[in-house]
Amino acid sequence: MGIMAAQMPLTTTSLLLDALLEPANEAVWREFDSRYRPIIFACGRRLGLTEEGAADVAQQTLFEFVRDYRAGKYDRDRGRLRSWILTIARNRIVDRQRQQARQLRWAGESAIAVLPDGDSRLQEMWQQEHDRYVFEKALAELRETSRTHPVTLQAFELLVLQERPEQDVARQCNLSVAEVYRVKHRVTKRLREIVQRMNRTYDESE
Repeated sequence: MGIMAAQMPLTTTSLLLDALLEPANEAVWREFDSRYRPIIFACGRRLGLTEEGAADVAQQTLFEFVRDYRAGKYDRDRGRLRSWILTIARNRIVDRQRQQARQLRWAGESAIAVLPDGDSRLQEMWQQEHDRYVFEKALAELRETSRTHPVTLQAFELLVLQERPEQDVARQCNLSVAEVYRVKHRVTKRLREIVQRMNRTYDESE
Protein backbone atom coordinates (compact mmCIF):
# COMPACT_ATOMS: atom_id res chain seq x y z
CA MET A 1 0.00 0.00 0.00
CA GLY A 2 1.80 3.12 -1.17
CA ILE A 3 1.95 6.56 0.38
CA MET A 4 -0.42 8.95 -1.36
CA ALA A 5 1.44 11.70 -3.18
CA ALA A 6 -1.19 14.44 -3.11
CA GLN A 7 -0.62 17.50 -0.95
CA MET A 8 -2.10 17.24 2.52
CA PRO A 9 -4.89 19.81 2.96
CA LEU A 10 -4.43 22.41 5.67
CA THR A 11 -7.30 21.25 7.87
CA THR A 12 -6.74 21.30 11.63
CA THR A 13 -7.85 18.37 13.73
CA SER A 14 -10.56 20.42 15.43
CA LEU A 15 -12.08 21.50 12.12
CA LEU A 16 -11.80 17.96 10.81
CA LEU A 17 -13.66 16.55 13.81
CA ASP A 18 -16.38 19.17 13.52
CA ALA A 19 -16.89 18.30 9.86
CA LEU A 20 -16.94 14.55 10.59
CA LEU A 21 -20.25 15.05 12.35
CA GLU A 22 -21.81 15.55 8.91
CA PRO A 23 -22.43 12.03 7.50
CA ALA A 24 -22.90 13.34 3.98
CA ASN A 25 -19.54 15.11 3.92
CA GLU A 26 -17.53 12.69 1.78
CA ALA A 27 -14.63 15.11 1.37
CA VAL A 28 -13.91 15.21 5.09
CA TRP A 29 -14.12 11.41 5.33
CA ARG A 30 -11.55 11.13 2.54
CA GLU A 31 -9.29 13.60 4.36
CA PHE A 32 -9.64 11.75 7.67
CA ASP A 33 -9.07 8.43 5.91
CA SER A 34 -5.97 9.61 4.01
CA ARG A 35 -4.51 11.11 7.17
CA TYR A 36 -4.74 8.02 9.38
CA ARG A 37 -5.21 4.90 7.25
CA PRO A 38 -1.56 4.65 6.01
CA ILE A 39 -0.25 4.93 9.58
CA ILE A 40 -2.57 2.24 10.97
CA PHE A 41 -1.83 -0.03 8.02
CA ALA A 42 1.94 0.33 8.44
CA CYS A 43 1.74 -0.39 12.18
CA GLY A 44 -0.29 -3.52 11.53
CA ARG A 45 2.24 -4.78 9.00
CA ARG A 46 5.12 -4.14 11.40
CA LEU A 47 3.28 -6.15 14.06
CA GLY A 48 3.12 -9.19 11.80
CA LEU A 49 -0.24 -8.86 10.09
CA THR A 50 -0.66 -9.84 6.48
CA GLU A 51 -1.29 -7.07 3.97
CA GLU A 52 -4.96 -8.03 3.88
CA GLY A 53 -5.13 -8.17 7.66
CA ALA A 54 -3.51 -4.77 8.11
CA ALA A 55 -5.85 -3.26 5.52
CA ASP A 56 -8.87 -4.71 7.33
CA VAL A 57 -7.61 -3.39 10.67
CA ALA A 58 -7.20 0.10 9.24
CA GLN A 59 -10.69 0.02 7.74
CA GLN A 60 -12.30 -1.30 10.93
CA THR A 61 -10.45 1.19 13.14
CA LEU A 62 -11.50 4.23 11.13
CA PHE A 63 -15.08 3.02 10.73
CA GLU A 64 -15.39 2.28 14.46
CA PHE A 65 -13.97 5.65 15.46
CA VAL A 66 -16.28 7.64 13.16
CA ARG A 67 -19.29 5.57 14.23
CA ASP A 68 -18.59 6.11 17.92
CA TYR A 69 -17.68 9.76 17.43
CA ARG A 70 -20.93 10.52 15.65
CA ALA A 71 -22.72 8.66 18.45
CA GLY A 72 -21.18 11.06 20.99
CA LYS A 73 -18.85 8.51 22.61
CA TYR A 74 -15.66 10.49 22.06
CA ASP A 75 -15.10 13.44 24.37
CA ARG A 76 -12.26 15.68 23.18
CA ASP A 77 -11.78 17.03 26.70
CA ARG A 78 -11.02 13.57 28.10
CA GLY A 79 -8.28 12.47 25.73
CA ARG A 80 -6.41 13.07 22.52
CA LEU A 81 -7.77 11.86 19.19
CA ARG A 82 -4.56 9.94 18.60
CA SER A 83 -4.96 8.05 21.89
CA TRP A 84 -8.55 7.15 21.06
CA ILE A 85 -7.65 5.87 17.61
CA LEU A 86 -4.64 4.00 19.01
CA THR A 87 -6.86 2.20 21.52
CA ILE A 88 -9.23 1.07 18.79
CA ALA A 89 -6.33 0.08 16.52
CA ARG A 90 -4.68 -1.94 19.30
CA ASN A 91 -7.89 -3.91 19.90
CA ARG A 92 -8.40 -4.61 16.22
CA ILE A 93 -4.73 -5.57 15.72
CA VAL A 94 -4.87 -8.02 18.65
CA ASP A 95 -8.08 -9.55 17.27
CA ARG A 96 -6.43 -10.02 13.90
CA GLN A 97 -3.21 -11.37 15.43
CA ARG A 98 -5.20 -14.02 17.29
CA GLN A 99 -7.13 -14.95 14.17
CA GLN A 100 -3.93 -15.14 12.15
CA ALA A 101 -2.22 -17.18 14.87
CA ARG A 102 -5.05 -19.74 14.83
CA GLN A 103 -4.81 -20.05 11.06
CA LEU A 104 -1.04 -20.57 11.25
CA ARG A 105 -1.39 -23.23 13.96
CA TRP A 106 -3.96 -25.10 11.89
CA ALA A 107 -1.51 -25.01 9.00
CA GLY A 108 1.26 -26.34 11.24
CA GLU A 109 3.28 -23.13 11.08
CA SER A 110 4.74 -20.93 13.81
CA ALA A 111 2.19 -18.43 15.12
CA ILE A 112 2.89 -14.74 15.43
CA ALA A 113 3.07 -13.20 18.90
CA VAL A 114 0.00 -11.33 20.14
CA LEU A 115 0.60 -7.76 21.30
CA PRO A 116 0.45 -7.93 25.12
CA ASP A 117 -1.40 -5.42 27.30
CA GLY A 118 0.76 -2.47 28.31
CA ASP A 119 3.17 -2.99 25.42
CA SER A 120 4.37 0.44 24.21
CA ARG A 121 5.51 -0.72 20.77
CA LEU A 122 2.36 0.35 18.99
CA GLN A 123 2.63 3.90 20.29
CA GLU A 124 6.28 4.08 19.26
CA MET A 125 5.50 2.62 15.84
CA TRP A 126 2.66 5.09 15.37
CA GLN A 127 5.01 8.03 15.90
CA GLN A 128 7.63 6.55 13.59
CA GLU A 129 5.10 5.84 10.85
CA HIS A 130 3.51 9.26 11.30
CA ASP A 131 6.91 10.91 10.86
CA ARG A 132 7.71 8.78 7.81
CA TYR A 133 4.32 9.46 6.23
CA VAL A 134 4.55 13.22 6.72
CA PHE A 135 8.13 13.32 5.45
CA GLU A 136 7.20 11.42 2.28
CA LYS A 137 4.21 13.70 1.74
CA ALA A 138 6.43 16.74 2.22
CA LEU A 139 9.02 15.38 -0.22
CA ALA A 140 6.28 14.66 -2.76
CA GLU A 141 5.00 18.22 -2.43
CA LEU A 142 8.51 19.59 -2.89
CA ARG A 143 8.94 17.52 -6.05
CA GLU A 144 5.55 18.41 -7.52
CA THR A 145 4.84 22.00 -6.55
CA SER A 146 8.11 23.77 -5.86
CA ARG A 147 10.45 25.39 -8.34
CA THR A 148 13.37 23.36 -7.05
CA HIS A 149 15.60 22.35 -9.94
CA PRO A 150 15.56 18.59 -10.70
CA VAL A 151 19.34 18.37 -10.30
CA THR A 152 19.05 19.96 -6.87
CA LEU A 153 16.46 17.38 -5.81
CA GLN A 154 18.54 14.59 -7.30
CA ALA A 155 21.59 15.69 -5.34
CA PHE A 156 19.59 15.94 -2.11
CA GLU A 157 18.03 12.52 -2.53
CA LEU A 158 21.35 10.87 -3.38
CA LEU A 159 23.09 12.50 -0.43
CA VAL A 160 20.40 12.32 2.27
CA LEU A 161 18.04 9.50 1.30
CA GLN A 162 20.52 7.13 -0.32
CA GLU A 163 23.43 8.24 1.91
CA ARG A 164 25.87 8.42 -0.99
CA PRO A 165 29.29 10.06 -0.37
CA GLU A 166 29.46 13.79 -1.12
CA GLN A 167 32.14 13.30 -3.76
CA ASP A 168 30.02 10.71 -5.61
CA VAL A 169 26.97 12.99 -5.54
CA ALA A 170 28.99 15.94 -6.79
CA ARG A 171 30.42 13.90 -9.65
CA GLN A 172 27.07 12.37 -10.68
CA CYS A 173 25.21 15.70 -10.57
CA ASN A 174 28.06 17.74 -12.08
CA LEU A 175 28.31 19.91 -8.97
CA SER A 176 31.14 20.89 -6.67
CA VAL A 177 31.22 19.38 -3.18
CA ALA A 178 30.53 22.86 -1.77
CA GLU A 179 27.42 23.11 -3.98
CA VAL A 180 26.24 19.72 -2.73
CA TYR A 181 26.44 20.95 0.87
CA ARG A 182 24.51 24.09 -0.06
CA VAL A 183 21.85 21.95 -1.73
CA LYS A 184 21.53 19.85 1.40
CA HIS A 185 21.10 22.92 3.59
CA ARG A 186 18.61 24.63 1.28
CA VAL A 187 16.39 21.62 0.61
CA THR A 188 16.48 20.49 4.25
CA LYS A 189 15.30 23.94 5.34
CA ARG A 190 12.43 23.89 2.82
CA LEU A 191 11.43 20.34 3.74
CA ARG A 192 11.42 21.22 7.44
CA GLU A 193 9.03 24.09 6.75
CA ILE A 194 6.65 21.82 4.83
CA VAL A 195 6.81 19.10 7.51
CA GLN A 196 6.04 21.63 10.24
CA ARG A 197 3.04 22.90 8.29
CA MET A 198 1.76 19.39 7.69
CA ASN A 199 2.25 18.41 11.32
CA ARG A 200 0.05 21.33 12.34
CA THR A 201 -2.85 19.56 10.63
CA TYR A 202 -2.54 16.91 13.37
CA ASP A 203 -2.42 19.52 16.15
CA GLU A 204 -5.36 18.83 18.45
CA SER A 205 -5.09 22.20 20.19
CA GLU A 206 -6.29 24.11 17.11
